[in-house]
Amino acid sequence: MVPFITSANIREHTNWVILASFLPCQAASVPLGALALQRVSPAYLELTFSALIALFVSERTGAFGYVARKCGGGESTTTVSTTAGDGDGDARGVNAPDVETGEEVEARANWWKEPKKFLMLPVDNDGLTFNGENWKFMLCWAVAGCMSGFLGGMTGTHGPPAIACYTMMKVSKDIVRATSAAILVTVMCSRLVTYAVNGMFDISKPGVYGTAGGCGLAGVFLGIYAQKFVDKDQFTKILLGILGLGSVLMLYKGIEDL
Repeated sequence: MVPFITSANIREHTNWVILASFLPCQAASVPLGALALQRVSPAYLELTFSALIALFVSERTGAFGYVARKCGGGESTTTVSTTAGDGDGDARGVNAPDVETGEEVEARANWWKEPKKFLMLPVDNDGLTFNGENWKFMLCWAVAGCMSGFLGGMTGTHGPPAIACYTMMKVSKDIVRATSAAILVTVMCSRLVTYAVNGMFDISKPGVYGTAGGCGLAGVFLGIYAQKFVDKDQFTKILLGILGLGSVLMLYKGIEDL
């Protein structure tokens, strides 16, 4: 976790609007998921989220369109819904305004003085694409945060809702890495405290946890190295692949927990 956080350049690339919307809702929902785990089998939630993730990935990769064309006897060309722009992850979103007015710039810079005006401004599409005002953007991320926190507290897997938002809003690689690193620090601390207070740590298989931790650390270093050679389109496809793999693993765990 530490190597990823230090390499993500949180201060420069974090989208603070996403962070402020997502993180409080996620942190607040983690205890709810942990408490629900003590009363309800996680299997049903895991199976439900697995199905939802599979449907989302199928839609974003064009699988539904492909099947429909095959059934209808039409063309079978499949395109993956990813990103637009120059593909390097640093360009502004395709719907970004060319020039902001002085009033808009001032309202963004002084959002704490006039929060109502800030909420009604269009989203600053710097490194992402979202058509709408800031309050709608923040609401989307708040809902994702609630889902992520509850899912993470109950099953230990909190990433799918955030990844889904990243892919739908075409968030650039640098913003995804930095914002995710900032989220990771807080949510891990929240989960550790919650599990410790409720006595939910199970260290009966230290070998398994040690092996998983070592492989995870190796994966972090590999990912840090590989991300340098991945453009924005490829990065979105990788995120969808991770979601798809997560869906399969969650399905397996849900069946095992039944």
